[in-house]
Amino acid sequence: MKKILYYTALAFCAILLLSLQACEKSNLNTGNSGTGTGGSLARFTISGNYLYIVDHTSLKTYNITNPNNPVRSSTQYLNNDIETIYPYRDKLFIGSQSAMYIYSLSNPAIPVFESNVSHVRACDPVVAKDNYAYVTVRSGSTCGGVVNALMVYEVGNNMEQPILHKTIDLEQPYGLGISHNTLYVCDANKGLKIFDISSPQATNSIGVKTGYKFYDCIPYNDVLVCMVEGGMVVYDITNPRDPVFVAKTF
Repeated sequence: MKKILYYTALAFCAILLLSLQACEKSNLNTGNSGTGTGGSLARFTISGNYLYIVDHTSLKTYNITNPNNPVRSSTQYLNNDIETIYPYRDKLFIGSQSAMYIYSLSNPAIPVFESNVSHVRACDPVVAKDNYAYVTVRSGSTCGGVVNALMVYEVGNNMEQPILHKTIDLEQPYGLGISHNTLYVCDANKGLKIFDISSPQATNSIGVKTGYKFYDCIPYNDVLVCMVEGGMVVYDITNPRDPVFVAKTF
């Protein structure tokens, strides 16, 4: 019973966070993308004492040492099709409709551009682990392009020139998330695709969860919160390779 209550409380917290992000998006006029606070489709994130926000064209940085008085420390123009932001260690991975950008947080008040890698025009969420970044590209009416795929880039040894190691065709991929050596990709009506990334260059499919239209996911400790059409589904990922359904909210 305690475990069920825990998952239910977590789901409601996630709903609250999603609502807060929706308000933030409205205030920023950020367009259509972005559905998960902490997920790969997010348009803002916190690292240390700084809040990073992307709108359609720029990256804004705020010092939130005093949360009651955020102070903007920088605004940087990026491009005309920015969509998502994802922090990992001392880097920001920023996804756009045509490229992935990598910024260093060596100076967290003013992130420093390190590199970018272009791809065919498509919607572009990104997550990262160790020396690899995982990007989904999706065709769509607002994104253009015809490619639907998961792309695996090596970004560790030479940050200035990310290397594309693998492309896996998908149906209509949206958000993605990582827990340990397991990658989850939300492939809309085709389900939640599960990949083994213990050897990133040999990333391979090991399972799928169906029954919902999956849009984004947030791994949190041993819990995976998935945003699906009409609501939210929660899985126990004590074994990350085999998510176990726990609860849903609609």
